[in-house]
Amino acid sequence: MPPKKSRSRATRHGFGRIRQLPSGRWHASYIGPDTGLHKAAHTFDIKSRAEGWLAAERTLIDLQTWEPPATRHQATDVPEPPTPVLFGAYAERIIATRVSRRGQPLSRRTADSYKSLLRLHLNPTFELTAVEDITLEMVRDWYSKVSRVRKRGRKSNPDQARTDVPTARARAYEVLRMVLNVAVEDGLIVKNPCRIKGATAVQPAHDPTVLSPAEIGNLAAAMPEKLSVSVLLAAWCGLRPSETFELRRRDFNADCSVMTVSFAATYREGKIEIGRPKSGSTGPVVIPSHIRPAVRTHLDRHVDSATTSLLFPDPETGKTMREWVYRRIFSAACVKIGRPDFRPGEQRHTGGTVAAQAGGTLAEIMERLRHKTPAAAMRYQKVGAGRAQALAENIAKLAKNDGAHSADQP
Repeated sequence: MPPKKSRSRATRHGFGRIRQLPSGRWHASYIGPDTGLHKAAHTFDIKSRAEGWLAAERTLIDLQTWEPPATRHQATDVPEPPTPVLFGAYAERIIATRVSRRGQPLSRRTADSYKSLLRLHLNPTFELTAVEDITLEMVRDWYSKVSRVRKRGRKSNPDQARTDVPTARARAYEVLRMVLNVAVEDGLIVKNPCRIKGATAVQPAHDPTVLSPAEIGNLAAAMPEKLSVSVLLAAWCGLRPSETFELRRRDFNADCSVMTVSFAATYREGKIEIGRPKSGSTGPVVIPSHIRPAVRTHLDRHVDSATTSLLFPDPETGKTMREWVYRRIFSAACVKIGRPDFRPGEQRHTGGTVAAQAGGTLAEIMERLRHKTPAAAMRYQKVGAGRAQALAENIAKLAKNDGAHSADQP
């Protein structure tokens, strides 16, 4: 769900009231001689034009030639309606002024994601269309064409072909709806045309792959020695790759029983950026006792003594790991163990799944994976192959231990 919008700013003048909307445009209103509230028929791109409209209305009142703006046919001293507000420029302005639920500017990651969705999936259709001209039929037509992109082939336009991904289409629709919601607030349109039921629902292309405990060990052994522990920490502790890349010596306590996840490394616009993890999910994570010796050995053998030393530096640069470098090494190790379908990001799914299989409650898994909502934690509680049978057997053992009898026994 897109973040909430910022509150508008209002200023009172000697006559009338001017209010700045979340989009940055200005709205003007005043109490007329009839004691009714009267509003400008449109918003203004700059404050001075809103002030000019109020001044013109006050002049009509002083000259005793005033009529309510809604019933007035035409007046030479009323500014002409502004030029149509085009979707592309308007959407960029909305994204630039958007704030998070905590009232803070959007994170770089979120803003970049919105801009990418706008550039790749929305602007090709709506950029030069006036916001007020976007209809439900246009939205439906865009949405249906997006689902057929793959049939036209990837070679002609690779960027456009990405819209075939269900998640990208749903997220692009969310951005479109967000922008047009602000347009309703700005008075540009009366009703949001984004009214397609289920448009934001996403059916994953495939269920995340989960490794068994034995496979986790095999994968770690197949990795280069200096990166072996990266698999153990990511899979058993539910780390994102970006979080693994930014782990440093200072993040571990003396006996390696607890690590603190504080930062993440992402690659954007040709450079690595260090920031907070996704959704601000920072905090301590208890390391399972069976991998603590391996973590301690890794720190002793492969990590410099400085507290800021990276656990897993890039093997080519010695600096922060680049995602594609790690993925190349990781994929080769997956092929070695016969699991070429497993991806770096699925180590986090594995971590959530093994925590659930170990008996972790939803609250415990939320804390371990540093999730903010139960829905997010539920995504990682996948039932591993064969677990249904094992669960049934465990229930039977519990019943027997409690003295229960089977249905066919007296």
